[in-house]
Amino acid sequence: RIVGLGDFDARVNGKRLADTGMNQPWSQYEKTIYYRDFDISALVGQGTNCVGVMLGNSFWNNPNPPPGRYNKHGPQRKADEPFLLCAEVRFEPPRGNARSIGTDDTWRTANGPIVFSHVYAGEDFDARAQQPGWDCAGFDDYAWRPARQASAPPGKLTPLSCPGIKTFEPEAPASVKQPAPGVFLYSFPQNTAAQLRVEVAGGKAGDRIQFRCGEHKNTQDRLFGGYIVGSDIVTDGRALAHQWAFFYLGMQFIEVTGAVPEGEANPGNLPVIRRLELVPVRAGLAETGSFKCSSDLYNRTHQLIDSAMRANMSWVMTDCPHREKLGWLECAYLLEPSFLYRYEGREWFGKIAGDIRDAQEPTGRVLTVAPSYPAGRFPGAFDWTVEWGAASVLVPWQHYVWFGDKQILRDNFNMMRRFTDFIGTEAKDGIAPGGLGDWYDYGHGKPPGPSRFTPTELSATATWGLCAQAVSRAAEALGRTEEARTYRELHSRIAADFQRHFQDPATRKLRHNGSPQCANAMALCADLVPQSDRALLVKDIISDLEARGWQQTPGDVGHVYFIRALAAAGRSDVLHRVYSRTGLGSYGGILAKGLTSLPETWDAMMDGRQSLNHCMLGHVMEWYYGYVGGIRQATNSVGWREILIAPNPGPLTSAETAVQTPRGCVVSRWREDGATFYLEVELPKGVKATAILPSGARKALHSGKQALQEHLTKTAN
Repeated sequence: RIVGLGDFDARVNGKRLADTGMNQPWSQYEKTIYYRDFDISALVGQGTNCVGVMLGNSFWNNPNPPPGRYNKHGPQRKADEPFLLCAEVRFEPPRGNARSIGTDDTWRTANGPIVFSHVYAGEDFDARAQQPGWDCAGFDDYAWRPARQASAPPGKLTPLSCPGIKTFEPEAPASVKQPAPGVFLYSFPQNTAAQLRVEVAGGKAGDRIQFRCGEHKNTQDRLFGGYIVGSDIVTDGRALAHQWAFFYLGMQFIEVTGAVPEGEANPGNLPVIRRLELVPVRAGLAETGSFKCSSDLYNRTHQLIDSAMRANMSWVMTDCPHREKLGWLECAYLLEPSFLYRYEGREWFGKIAGDIRDAQEPTGRVLTVAPSYPAGRFPGAFDWTVEWGAASVLVPWQHYVWFGDKQILRDNFNMMRRFTDFIGTEAKDGIAPGGLGDWYDYGHGKPPGPSRFTPTELSATATWGLCAQAVSRAAEALGRTEEARTYRELHSRIAADFQRHFQDPATRKLRHNGSPQCANAMALCADLVPQSDRALLVKDIISDLEARGWQQTPGDVGHVYFIRALAAAGRSDVLHRVYSRTGLGSYGGILAKGLTSLPETWDAMMDGRQSLNHCMLGHVMEWYYGYVGGIRQATNSVGWREILIAPNPGPLTSAETAVQTPRGCVVSRWREDGATFYLEVELPKGVKATAILPSGARKALHSGKQALQEHLTKTAN
């Protein structure tokens, strides 16, 4: 059992306990500190055994990096104690009494070969400082210092239940070029969140190899941009194999100076790089969903988004794995269903909800990031915005809807209620305060940033409505009848104020700043307009799309509501038009630029400033699984008790989708063959399920395997 702050790489008799040194979960340290348990039975033997731990900074203690190293907003946090270790080895023999050995001042410490470690600025390694055998029995630690006992930090010790960070299959470079004398560029096939692993031979002690890592390269094969990260290795004149311990980075390219690749001319007798690899790292969430169809574009889009999802699966859902590495909260709830279709996220999203709960302020306010780093805070709307803080309500609510476990609501109901109430204290004339709004909306011809097309007060108020609705339903699920009524009434008041401020009484359309797509979609999803006006708002979205050549305009916040509103209205045919596009501002256009993960902008700006590995516009995954494959819950179902198999083929001829739900595996395979539609379904026991065929015909389904078919009648669009 171990806590190592900021991060720890633990070994028993020279064997690592985990794939990497990134083993201490990020948390709101003053509230919660996670401990981890490892079974070391196979690593200990008769006689003397040794436990050794290397400690690094992580977010616990991030001092200023050397000049020229990338850092985000200066020092992130400084701990009173740079490193803290609390560990216990417990022996439980088959017979006899259990006993424990814990950390105290008989442990001994020394500086290690990792001479610099920083969440943003990289990690440096000096091979001359290695002490071979330091983590094995019999090592002479006479020159080491006794450990110093320290006061325990205030955070509550809590067992970690979600998977730790794991390594995955290493990637070899696709090419190695020499764009300038002494400079070698290693290009990898995939932009990924990874650790650098290198094998070096030759050179002399004290030789310094410099690695510059990033995701943007120019036409001269040189790295450029604002968040290139450096990492140095100083050799000891002997063969060396090294992998980053506490640091990882989203990257695709590595520039090397101070060494030469094996086989290159080496007149300066520099160290020789025998191997350089990227080792992908991410939270070890099991894959639970798969999707493939007859559209190569859709399949490649699925892979593009999935790559970004993987790269941002850390101790939190990061929005990018390089310049941020923070839990920006709009991603957490807007992408939660997409992640849950693809990965087992029960414990992971439970931890995310706990991080938000710990970060919530006494007023009920929730900032844009949880855990709440950096200590220096962000300016203006980047500090707090309704559409980001809403994760405090919608992450636990969506978790309950997916898994059907009321414990997530019991744990978080007060957080949900307090945030929703806090918005009310900030509202003016019934309208929530505007902030970043539909971040990075598209099609207005202006640089990406806060919403242009949609009034920020509109999206904030619609989000408030979603929160009130979720709190009401959560209260009902928990049997808190009076609170359920209170928040239903709040939702009704929000709807009335929304209509008064944003709906034209004559045309019944919503006011916007050039495109109705986000505004209308959010109003529809939040149930803020009368039933009689819903068809009008859907038609208004479609008219705007048609006028723009089927170009979607919503950004980070509005995009998922755009999908949900049209899909729920039975207009997946429109979504097929949108997501079959290949020009600028589309998934197809992003793929045409050769990108291997999803960027943060719809037009994939490769200017060195914009991220090329964001998951924040990947919401189409939810539609692929729920509407193209057709596997989704029925309205008002929770925990997958009632399932719909309702594919929307559009221009496709086949699709195969599988989802491991909390009830068991659900499979939908469909194909069109001439004028006949064939559907094969596999269902677990104990669920109620209905198939909705392309004609609209509904068929009751039973557990196990079954096949259906119907004659197709096609009409031209």
